[in-house]
Amino acid sequence: MKDCRRTLLDEFVKLSKDWDNNNMLYNSLMFSKLYPGDVENSVADASLMPKQSDEKMRNDIMTSWWTPTKIFLLGNKKELMQKSRKELEEVLLERIPMGKDEEQLRESLSKIRHEKTGEKIEKDVIDAFMGFLGSVYAVGNMTSAAVTSRGGALDNWDAKLKNIHEKYIKEEKAWVDYVKTNKFECYFVDKDPRKEIIPFWSYGYSNLASATDADWMEYFSTVTKRIEERDKLKA
Repeated sequence: MKDCRRTLLDEFVKLSKDWDNNNMLYNSLMFSKLYPGDVENSVADASLMPKQSDEKMRNDIMTSWWTPTKIFLLGNKKELMQKSRKELEEVLLERIPMGKDEEQLRESLSKIRHEKTGEKIEKDVIDAFMGFLGSVYAVGNMTSAAVTSRGGALDNWDAKLKNIHEKYIKEEKAWVDYVKTNKFECYFVDKDPRKEIIPFWSYGYSNLASATDADWMEYFSTVTKRIEERDKLKA
């Protein structure tokens, strides 16, 4: 009899071998198809995801890749947005090429996002998008100190941190300790937990489907920068 676990492992090995030769959207979609679980709950190294004394806290990624990807590419297609994540990932996998051919990827993404207008997504926007996808599962985007899963319309940690402060950790000293212990300072103005949480982009969350390519480039670039900053703090 054939062991299905071995078949799955073979698929993982193939994806791993081709990882550096593929674009990050293809890698992200294929990995999610093979492993639909939460990566943050599979990280075994306690130094990366230390166990918290407060049992309410849990593992999480600070910013999701799937929700922004879905809205960026499919946000103006109401009929598709009704489908499940699994169904949408299959839709995208059928249209996203393997490999790193920039013009081929640009053509595919432009046809998906701007199907009606025929516009082309600029290379800088795609580069920012790929950089964002490549940073989401870095240590700088992981935490074992999540208290809430609420992350606003894009599942971001500007909304999550605000929600945690307003509903769970209100006292100033406890809040400052929480932020510093978990290396969240880079998400605050002047890296000061007593000040405002820096929003991830200037566009905001209303009518996301109308955000321009330039708006999304700002979003992807800013999120990646924050992850890189926190990654250095946790190194």
